Amino acid sequence: MYRYLALIWDTENNTASAEARAIGRRLSGQAPLWSCIIDEPGFSLFHTGASEHRGSSETRTLRAATGALCGRAFLSDRESDGHALGAELDAQLSHQIVSSRGESLIRTFWGRYVAFIRAPVTGEVCVVRDPTGALPCFVTRRADVHIVFSDIEACLGLGIQEFSINWKYIAAHVPCPGLQIRDTGLREVTEVQPGERLTFRRATVERDWLWNPIRLRREGAIHDPDEAAALVRSTVRKCVHAWASLHRSIIHNLSGGLDSSIVLSCLADAPGRPKVTCLNYFAPETREDERVFARIAAERFRSELIECAVDPKAIRLDALLGVRLTPKPSSYTYDLQYGAFETRFSAEHGATAVFAGAGGDSLFFRDGAELATTDCLLHRGARPSLLRVALDVARVTRRSVWSVLREALALHVSRGRPPPVKVDEERTLIPKSVRDEAVCDVTLVHPWLKAASEISPGFRYQIASVLVAPAMYSHLATSGYVERTAVLLSQPLVELCLRIPGYVWISGGLDRAVARRAFAPELPRRILWRTDKGTVERSDLAVLRRNERFIREMLLDGLLVSHHLLDRKRLEQFLGPGFAESTLEYTDIIHNHLCTEIWLQRWKALTTSSGSRVRSSVQ
Repeated sequence: MYRYLALIWDTENNTASAEARAIGRRLSGQAPLWSCIIDEPGFSLFHTGASEHRGSSETRTLRAATGALCGRAFLSDRESDGHALGAELDAQLSHQIVSSRGESLIRTFWGRYVAFIRAPVTGEVCVVRDPTGALPCFVTRRADVHIVFSDIEACLGLGIQEFSINWKYIAAHVPCPGLQIRDTGLREVTEVQPGERLTFRRATVERDWLWNPIRLRREGAIHDPDEAAALVRSTVRKCVHAWASLHRSIIHNLSGGLDSSIVLSCLADAPGRPKVTCLNYFAPETREDERVFARIAAERFRSELIECAVDPKAIRLDALLGVRLTPKPSSYTYDLQYGAFETRFSAEHGATAVFAGAGGDSLFFRDGAELATTDCLLHRGARPSLLRVALDVARVTRRSVWSVLREALALHVSRGRPPPVKVDEERTLIPKSVRDEAVCDVTLVHPWLKAASEISPGFRYQIASVLVAPAMYSHLATSGYVERTAVLLSQPLVELCLRIPGYVWISGGLDRAVARRAFAPELPRRILWRTDKGTVERSDLAVLRRNERFIREMLLDGLLVSHHLLDRKRLEQFLGPGFAESTLEYTDIIHNHLCTEIWLQRWKALTTSSGSRVRSSVQ
């Protein structure tokens, strides 16, 4: 598993210099696990797991030890291939990156990377995280040494830091699990945001943005559906082909839906001709059985299809007690349900990556159709085209055109006063006071969205939908790790999709209409025009019933209840006999509340054990 860890300090601070040397010695003492890539005054960089046979990540150094790119970066002007693994960046590109303090990276490269740039004269160090945020990047501090890392278990394994729970963050995370801010669940750790640059200059740290999606729309929205479709087609193919060029064998999660089928169509003619094995999960007797569509797609593109039956009643949630430690809670249930399948089949087929169509719903505007009328009203005014857009919205949302127009007008009038954070009022397990506090807390709003009065509701939704980066690391894997890549969430495609307004995405009254038009020549008609999706609600309900005793033991007297972040009485009623199946809060219990409780108890056990440390479970 690829990981990096960097040490940054002021060379005139003797305490910091001594501490940096001590940490460096401990890392070097774990060779060959950890390798030192750069060792310069005030800056050291280590990595592990950079191997062609273990995935697509690498560390690429700049000339004259002025920095490095960790992860994977493609040149923007190339169609499908990046630099050779292990090659050093040439002098010209290195000079551009250093002289611009990383700004040229956003224009020249795309991928999954964190860059470190050291100024040769002043010694200041810049850290740049790519706009998709697919490679984790966190910062902590010990004895005036700044530690930038991708995996906190590496820090714990070195005895680098004591950590404590940030209850303010947890109180916001419970009602807003998609929260994306600099703070984390640990008071001593902050996150470098996608598209952000940190500059370490002696004892100070400065933050600024090298990438901002609001600028993309200002530079030119795309209103023509045909132009949009042509650009989406070419950009999706470019991104999929680039990621595919790094692997000889790939496992592709094929649900049979539009997004995963689009990715498969691009893999089918990837220039490198990797072996592609499709994996379809299904739960019998539920709406999660989409095998008929997966078979159609696999047959169309002549790919091997492996169908994996998942029995919800066989899933034991107590296995989550062994999750790896992270700086903030997440949902671990995907790894629990599907991780073993992916690991086994990847080993059997020699695959070094797992691809998926994840992110397509957000990028292609599947769920934001109701906002398109308001956007049209804001951009074009009350023109005849507004009625056409309202009709498209009515068809997608299956509502009357008059209700669509009324809602659009109401949103138009109130667009300058949206709540800082949107919280689902139906989440009755969370006390109203907790929900209200999150709604009113402006510190929880991502800086891009603070200018809410300047952007339309649909564009706000588009931005928010791409803020949460996909998980790169498995939360449960201890061996046989294989990289996951959400190929659609690549910078060139994200930038393009944000330039296409919502009312263009639903032109003709179909969700994701631009993507459908883009890949109409390749996709089978049953998939091209499919509008329904498989659901997990019945499966989640079966999991909850199978694990009700464990859930009760964890939650009813757990930390979330003791800190009044969950309503114990309501939770006990919900988990009792005859609880309402009409609400979907049981999905929150499994995917959010239980995972957060486990995260809290793991960290509490660590922080209350005197002198205890956790060794990294991934070698």
